[in-house]
Order: sequence, then structure tokens, then C-alpha cells
Amino acid sequence: MSNFERTGDTFSLDLTLDEAHILINLAEQLLELLGEGDFFHHYDQNDPFAQLMSMQHEVVAPDDPVLMRLLPNAYADPEAASDFRRFTESTIRSSKQRVLREVRAHLSILVDEDKAGTVEDLAADTWLMALNDLRLALSVRLEITEESFEHFESLPDEDPQKSLYAVYYWLGWLQENLLNLL
Repeated sequence: MSNFERTGDTFSLDLTLDEAHILINLAEQLLELLGEGDFFHHYDQNDPFAQLMSMQHEVVAPDDPVLMRLLPNAYADPEAASDFRRFTESTIRSSKQRVLREVRAHLSILVDEDKAGTVEDLAADTWLMALNDLRLALSVRLEITEESFEHFESLPDEDPQKSLYAVYYWLGWLQENLLNLL
């Protein structure tokens, strides 16, 4: 089974080729949902005028429940929530996309070599953010509750949802493994 290891200030992760493919697939699906590509107009982050001109006047909460979980409203008041979202959502989305792209790039090394192995020089904060977002996305789609583990154990092996639950719990194990090393 996959395992993080600490090497000085960085970390490494031993993965099978199948595990690398699963993580890449999940990262790519979440990147697509977050709007990888030209979702936002690109502007100079250091230019206040460019920032002001590129801002939308109203940004509404996403319809997709996964996006709503990853990009929740900061306030109960709809106007305050929209204002907050207008000033922060593009930065938060960009940060989540950057993290997922970095994880995908690390994993692509194994996939390109078509073999299991160790992914090295990993930043713990990047991997924790990516694993957390992937788990949150799966938890929304699977409607995870306190009783979900019992439901998972009761599913027959041939049920297609069983493997999805297994991936969700595996991501939790990876996250716990990395946190314990910290």
C-alpha cells in the first residue's frame, strides 16, 4: 500500500502505477470542475487597476454541490456572501488549481515511465491541500455520513460504488499518514 516517508524537509510517496492513475484521474476531474483553462481572465496580480477592472460586479455561488463545498459562502447574508466571493473566489480557485496541477505533474513522472515507484521532493502542504479537496469532492458525491463506513463494508464486492468508497477511505489514510509524519 502507498506510504509517505519523510526525507529532511521534504516527503516522498511510494505508489503503484494504478494508484498514480487513480490520483491523476481524480485531480483532472476536479481541475475540470474548478474550471481549469481560461475560466478567469488572466491579469497582473500586482496591478490594482487591472484587478479592479477584471472583477465582476456580482459573483453567484456555484450550482454544483462539490464546488459549493470547496468554495462555500463566507456569510449567510446573500449580498455579503456575493461581495466576499467577488473578491476571493478567483484566487481560491487558482490556488486549488495550482495545487492539483502540481500533484498531477509529480504523478505523471511515474505514469510516463509506466512503472510503480517513489515520487520524491513533495511539499507536505501541497499534498495535504490536494488530498483534502479530493476527499471533500468524493464525500459530497458519495454523500458520506457517520454511517458510511458500515454501508461500505456491507456493499458486495461487485457493486461499482464499493471501489469509490475504497478510494475515499484510501485518500483519508494517505492524509492521515502524511499528517502523522508532520
